[in-house]
Amino acid sequence: MARIRQQFPQNYGSSGNISTEFENMIRYLNTAELGNKTIGELLAKLFDTDGNFDGPVEFQRSLAGNLEYRIGEYADDSAGWVVIASPEDLRGEPGVDIGSLNQPIYYGRTDVTATAAQTVFNYVFATTDELLVYLDGVLQTGGGSADYEKDQSTGTVTFTSAMAGGEVVTLLKIRNAVDNGYVRTDFTTADAQAVFAYVHDEDDTLTVYFNGILQREGGSYDYTTSPASNTITLTSATTAGNLLTVIESNDVSATTLSGIMTEADFVDTATGLILLNKIGIASGAISQASVANLATDLAASAKLTVAGTAPVSPATGNLWHDTSTSPNELKYYDGTQWLRTSPESSLPTFTAANANQVLRVNGTGTALEFAAVDLSSVIPKTEKGAASGIATLDGNARLPTAQLPEVLSSQSLFLEVTTPADQTYDIKRIYKQKLRIQGLAIRTSAGTCNVQVSVNGVTYGTVYTASSVPNEVTLGTPIEIDASASSAMIQFAVTSNAASANLEVVLACSVLSS
Repeated sequence: MARIRQQFPQNYGSSGNISTEFENMIRYLNTAELGNKTIGELLAKLFDTDGNFDGPVEFQRSLAGNLEYRIGEYADDSAGWVVIASPEDLRGEPGVDIGSLNQPIYYGRTDVTATAAQTVFNYVFATTDELLVYLDGVLQTGGGSADYEKDQSTGTVTFTSAMAGGEVVTLLKIRNAVDNGYVRTDFTTADAQAVFAYVHDEDDTLTVYFNGILQREGGSYDYTTSPASNTITLTSATTAGNLLTVIESNDVSATTLSGIMTEADFVDTATGLILLNKIGIASGAISQASVANLATDLAASAKLTVAGTAPVSPATGNLWHDTSTSPNELKYYDGTQWLRTSPESSLPTFTAANANQVLRVNGTGTALEFAAVDLSSVIPKTEKGAASGIATLDGNARLPTAQLPEVLSSQSLFLEVTTPADQTYDIKRIYKQKLRIQGLAIRTSAGTCNVQVSVNGVTYGTVYTASSVPNEVTLGTPIEIDASASSAMIQFAVTSNAASANLEVVLACSVLSS
């Protein structure tokens, strides 16, 4: 569509011309509206209030590793993305060096505000890392009886003295594993000492601290250095017992960067080492000699052959799993012949005729053999509790009632009390007899009371309630009464009597012996 223009310039005498001009302008503006948004609303999507571009353009690195972009607003966060470059394009050619990068000496700075009485500060560092520790900007000395001690195994720095609270502890790591130009030297000053011997050259970078306070180099400041005489000279002589710390930090290490080394997908982020599953090694590419102790261990181990025939030209100590026998046998070569590894305990060959037989040592004690099970001295289970057989025993090693002689029997002991009271009532005295009370039946014609079995005035078992409804129970634990040597009175005790009448008590007993 054409740009906006006047149809009748300098010709607005007619109201029709004016109307035409405005209609054309409105049509032109309407064609610029998109998505039911005015031109101003559309421009607000692309520019900020200062007129700078601020359009809805987003970039991301996808989970697949692609570099992607999208323009616009989307309800679905995964929609609209266009791939700019694949991981292969970002990575560069495998194994190609793309430059070198000097690694920083100081890294991992952490500032911690101490709390009252705090001595331990958590700080993770490697065993190869050196540490610089500052307290309110003053360099501290570490180890032994100094200001602090470090412990890499627990990742802590522990101060000798507790904090008052509010101090700022600054922790720095020194990448000593890759920076062989880092050296820290502490001098304890003597009285009136100003000159300190320190070997260095003009290219060395030195930092000097006096009692932890950073010093400035120069004749008008705190100290001067002399590579020619290998000395550091303080502007003013010191008194005895002060601490002078010299830190030499020359960044001498450079690391070659390759395309594959720049991605965390290919290297361990903690160590920087290439992941094993990203290394392609052809089959057979690693020789035995390249694996630690492999050739020696293989030479010292025995060779095992699994076959139905003996191996040809075996070496002394070789093993042969002989599959020609049933069951298979394991043999070893003694330098002359193949011997069974355990000839004295070899199992004899079995056939279908040996079904259900057992393995035993033969009569002379010289070999193993299969034989039928000998049950001549065993009583069959079918004769237990059977006619002309043997009796069985219960869980207490006693004859069950069903298998006792006929002279033993069971009986019921009965007593009725017309007007019961809370007391003990005698039922029967026995002598030269053994009874077992196994059950109890009680009832009243009216009222209720509690009943408990008693023998010679001593109550046993559970207390049961008697009412007009018969209460007949089998005792969970039978009560045995042994009157073989002296007589025993069988009783019951009544308690909690509540207007009961005509109390009937029946004790179900088994005669154990007489």
